[in-house]
Amino acid sequence: MLETYTKLLRERELVISISGDAHGWQEHGIENTEQFLAVNWCGYQRLQTRSLSRNREHGRVDFQLIYITGGKGYFRFQDETVEVASGSLVIYAPGQPQQYSYYAEDGTEVYWIHFTGYGAYELLRQSGLLEQSVYTVGVMEEVVVLFKKMIQELNSHRPLAGQLVTAYLLEMIALLGRRLQTGDEPGAQGRHPDINQMIAYIHEKYSDNLSISELAAECSLSVFRFIHKFKEVTGMTPMKYITEIRMNEAKKLLSESSLHVKEVAAVVGYDNPLYFSRIFRSTVGIPPSEYKKKFQ
Repeated sequence: MLETYTKLLRERELVISISGDAHGWQEHGIENTEQFLAVNWCGYQRLQTRSLSRNREHGRVDFQLIYITGGKGYFRFQDETVEVASGSLVIYAPGQPQQYSYYAEDGTEVYWIHFTGYGAYELLRQSGLLEQSVYTVGVMEEVVVLFKKMIQELNSHRPLAGQLVTAYLLEMIALLGRRLQTGDEPGAQGRHPDINQMIAYIHEKYSDNLSISELAAECSLSVFRFIHKFKEVTGMTPMKYITEIRMNEAKKLLSESSLHVKEVAAVVGYDNPLYFSRIFRSTVGIPPSEYKKKFQ
């Protein structure tokens, strides 16, 4: 699919604009208060031989997100014109005046999307994308791929295309919000890729007899440094993290299965059911036997 998209751009060099539409184009947008989130239009522009300007004095009724992946753009906010470089986002809220320009000599490339829905505002707020108009996130390949998928789906008119496009938008906003909140570098698995890999390993092997020293060695770290980095990423020590996973799994088994407390203890990694009961009570607040009775 993505290869087809790239080929289209190469074969049709005179075309500098590709878009996907959920509706016939409407300059002032479409507001949808029935759906949690809905994409109206999405597109890509690469300036080669001409410049482009937009001046919407009263803005639009939907949100617009612009992602500059090459060159730069010039955006006017109130009485100030701001040069916005590649790797930046610009977000316009409904009703916000829009005045911006791209120039061919800058080789500007942008992806853009117009979206609406009663949950859009809160989703952006939670992701930290409503505090200002311009954000620096770097050129994120995973976000570019999502834009391409959205354009492809909107143009396919296949069943459930709208639902898929909405899912891609949700993923994209989450990725952008995470980048802003964590400062992750492009292409990296967070600031601590070794710790992230170990977290995945712990979720897979939580019921085994995990040794903190062995986990640290897998990351080529001292035990002290491993614990410090792990707590920086998760907010808790490795052992507390393992215990949290075990207790959550124990609660599921106690409430959803016919397993006895002793059997649940063994499944989640405790050979001694009395020790399991003590840990469960200190974590959950009641003994596992009493917790199980609540769901019988």
